[in-house]
Amino acid sequence: MNYIISDTHFNHEKILYFDKSRADSLQALGIEPTVAKMDAYLEQTWNETVTDADTVYFLGDLGMFRKKQDFVAQLARLNGQKVFFKGNHDHSDQIKAALKAPETKIVEYVETAKALKINGVQVWMSHYAIDLPYPILSVHGHIHEAEYQRAGMVNLSLDSAFMQTRKFGQPISFDELTPELVTRVAAIETEYAVESENKRFDRSIERAFDETITINKPTAGQRHELALLVEYLNSHDLTYGDVLAKYDIPNVDRVLSTDEKAAVAQTGFEFEKQTGLAGNPGRHE
Repeated sequence: MNYIISDTHFNHEKILYFDKSRADSLQALGIEPTVAKMDAYLEQTWNETVTDADTVYFLGDLGMFRKKQDFVAQLARLNGQKVFFKGNHDHSDQIKAALKAPETKIVEYVETAKALKINGVQVWMSHYAIDLPYPILSVHGHIHEAEYQRAGMVNLSLDSAFMQTRKFGQPISFDELTPELVTRVAAIETEYAVESENKRFDRSIERAFDETITINKPTAGQRHELALLVEYLNSHDLTYGDVLAKYDIPNVDRVLSTDEKAAVAQTGFEFEKQTGLAGNPGRHE
């Protein structure tokens, strides 16, 4: 079976102060929040979940170790074949030592990121949170209990809000993670569809600005007002089409007269070329 987890931070005393949720989670389990007891709990929870026949995609930040032999020893005590992603707290000399030690059971080392599919869902795995284009999901750690409020960014730090819906510190299997990934993809598809619809109407309104307000592009003020409108529609899962339907506004292309077309065409360079004047004189009535 395949598992995934990030940011164990073994032997890192300050993590209990940086991430209050971690100390709270330990206390809720009746465990005194000290680094020694945290380490013992996390190691036990990992090994109760993962066997050496399993593979763990570990997304970085194993812990804070002064000596590379301590880093190697900690990895060796954790069950499973490891696909190890370098985190910002994982020192290169420690990783090199771990790669040379067969007892760490590192089957693959990923210095930056790795693309793969989890039960058919395309993801981009990395220690760091990366905002990716639709519809790829960014599966990451690094930010702990903080969150980027975007459906496409799946935080699997053991301190994250999602991971704390489960047993604290327990690696999550690909099968357990899949429903969350499917939900995120659906949310992105909805958001993308709404934004695409709004962009289509955005272009229509921009053309209307060109035709009825000025013979050049919309003013800065007009663009600002339009941006506020688009932001409101996106945040409420609305489209321009919903607004037009609500107020019974016909959604048809405007047909310009010959004179209007000539006025609209007379913009920028064309206007200057035909009149010998510079700048925008506004619409001629």
